[in-house]
Amino acid sequence: MQFFISFLVGIVLFYSYQYFPLSVVFVSSFPFLYLLFKKRFFLTVICVLGLVSGIAYALIRQEPVKEIPYYIKDRVAVKGVFKSFPAEIEGGTYKQAFKIKSAINIDTDEYLNHLEEQEVILFSDRVFEPGTECEIAIKFSKKRIKLNPGENPKEKLYAQVLEIYDFKNNNFSLNSKIQEYRYRVIKYIQQNFSRDSASFITSITAGYRDDISEELKDAFNTAGLAHILSISGTHFGLFSVFLFGIFRLIIKFLPYKILQRITIFLTPSQTAAILCLPFMLAYLGLSGASIPAMRSFIMISLFLAGLIIGRKGFWLNSLVFAAFIIVIWEPEVIFSLSFQLSFVAVLFIGFSIGYRENKEDVKDKKEKKIFKHLKNILFITLAASIGTAPLVAYYFHYLSLISPLSNIVIAPLIGFALIPLSVVSSFIYLLTGYFIFTPLIKVISDLSISAVKFFSGIPFADLKIPAFPLIIVLLFYAGFIFYLLLNKRKIMLAIPFVPIIIYFSMSVFEKNELTITYLDVGQGDSSVIELPDKKTVVIDTGKTGRETASFLKYRGKKTIDALVLSHIHPDHTGGLDHLLKQFEVREIWDNGQIILPEISKTIAHRSLIRGDMTEGEEYALYTLHPYPEFYTMYGHEYSAENNDSLVLKVKGRHKSFIFTGDVEEEAEEDILHLGEWLRSNVIKVPHHGARSSACEPFIKAISPDVAVISAGRENPFGHPHPETLDALYGVEIFRTDIDGAVKISESEKGVEIKTHGDFKLEKTRFFKNEMKNIKRLFETW
Repeated sequence: MQFFISFLVGIVLFYSYQYFPLSVVFVSSFPFLYLLFKKRFFLTVICVLGLVSGIAYALIRQEPVKEIPYYIKDRVAVKGVFKSFPAEIEGGTYKQAFKIKSAINIDTDEYLNHLEEQEVILFSDRVFEPGTECEIAIKFSKKRIKLNPGENPKEKLYAQVLEIYDFKNNNFSLNSKIQEYRYRVIKYIQQNFSRDSASFITSITAGYRDDISEELKDAFNTAGLAHILSISGTHFGLFSVFLFGIFRLIIKFLPYKILQRITIFLTPSQTAAILCLPFMLAYLGLSGASIPAMRSFIMISLFLAGLIIGRKGFWLNSLVFAAFIIVIWEPEVIFSLSFQLSFVAVLFIGFSIGYRENKEDVKDKKEKKIFKHLKNILFITLAASIGTAPLVAYYFHYLSLISPLSNIVIAPLIGFALIPLSVVSSFIYLLTGYFIFTPLIKVISDLSISAVKFFSGIPFADLKIPAFPLIIVLLFYAGFIFYLLLNKRKIMLAIPFVPIIIYFSMSVFEKNELTITYLDVGQGDSSVIELPDKKTVVIDTGKTGRETASFLKYRGKKTIDALVLSHIHPDHTGGLDHLLKQFEVREIWDNGQIILPEISKTIAHRSLIRGDMTEGEEYALYTLHPYPEFYTMYGHEYSAENNDSLVLKVKGRHKSFIFTGDVEEEAEEDILHLGEWLRSNVIKVPHHGARSSACEPFIKAISPDVAVISAGRENPFGHPHPETLDALYGVEIFRTDIDGAVKISESEKGVEIKTHGDFKLEKTRFFKNEMKNIKRLFETW
């Protein structure tokens, strides 16, 4: 086991060295020095071999980073294979992952070798089964990557299918057959169950989660049952127990002569274990072989193998070996959240069970079985929840408080009834065409979802947690390792929690400054203002509201005190519905020319006009435009709607910020006479830097030190226009299409500006840059 652990450590050190070279060498030397000091020479050799093997393997498997190419204007002919199921998005349009084998530019006849082996998400009105080989003409879309705090920016290729030249179903490979069977099961469930039930059942049966609605995901998260949506140890463990019991029962009722012949070579338990293995392998294929599923399959297989050969394996050995197998398959997976959550949960459950068994006394043995089982479920749930809490809080910014209760009530219903019935029905359906337990599965699924929604709706079911530094997570798990090394002394259990307590205690007394984050929402606008009195104002939503919602969750927000809509255009208001569903919105402010959807009576609605003012502790918000008598004399309706944009000025203790919506030159000239009221330190440049806006007199009247332009990457309008950039000569310019999200905070010294890139770890070989990376471990947005 020591070799496998050292191998895994070697993988981690290899990738960590790229960001923290000196720190990795310094820290990794201590364990070996300790072993040498203790004269554990043989163990030292084993660990060194494992470490070197891990580093060498990671080096061999490392792939050079490629800049993903985008071709917006040119048509491209590609050959390749569809890798995923079709997912319907809207109006009969489907998206599927497609792996490119070869590509050629149709307009220039140029071979595009750098597109080979790239995966692209295709949009089409046609549906293709996974494994289908195809030759098609496509047109690449613009970059969809958004650089905002709390989001994991992964560049992907997107393209629209223009024409299909040729295709054939590749039904000869094992993988294509498995994908075909998965697709058949998923389609049946989608067609015969309600939307929520279908998405829930396909997630626990076939590992397909693309159709789960945001509302249902949030309900499972809040109830502390999100782990059920990802096929893992719970699913494989319960299904194996179900199969083992069924096969034992069948063997028990076999004719005596057959039973006598079998037991000459194998015990009934060994026979049942052998019969379970092919079904567990089939479930792995049906589930899509995700990381948690692979880990669970390996551990269950090792356990069954132990029964077959008459030996019980150690759970820790099985877990480490499972990690080793998965990392051999894909080394970088060790840094994926799915891998980390899966293994940390099992690790904490294993250690907690061992701790509980050591402390078990006579009184425990006399307890009634039902109470003992309830205590065990509660103990296991708490162990898994505590172990994964830092990762869940860091990545998802919440902590479920009702998780122990919901796991006791709902998890057994799903685990002992819904999962076995769904999986068995799926296998029978593939063999016979009949999904035999459909009515019963519908009842249990609907009951489970209703229970999840009930628990998630209980007040204070979860706790919203603002972003905190990565170092807190690292210190928590380092503290747990320290506790294990000190022979699990009770008092040392407090060590992992010390950094968490210190950090959040200090954050309570931290002084709040006026802070504005200009989000990267593509070709649109959305800004979040965090005021000194802890109120939150959102100005515009972008097209979808998803980037804004993600950032608000990152900041631990569940309430928007004022949601401001500058004007009617969808790149500013398109995310209204999404934010209304995700957050408690107290007030909506607009320019009086927006027809709002039906909203709750608890939400106050204000139509702002020039002269309106809102004051708070050390800040004030002024409305400078529009006013009732204003109307556009030139241009068309679109320009008139732009010119009716709200122009707001936010004044803090030391600095001021102006938000200009999409006002064009006519509206800018109309408010020039406001003079000093326009003057601001920071301007959100109007209309994404279009040529029709930000005229030179307007910029001079505001006289900003800093300008922020919100524009989409490779946008078709050419924003920001060179003339706008010329008008901003001498002003420090930040652009969301280049810099990502921009954070500006006022302080006594002036304004403090940071961009998305300032919080990103950078590969380095130099001590100075390594110190910057170390500093970033202690920072949040």
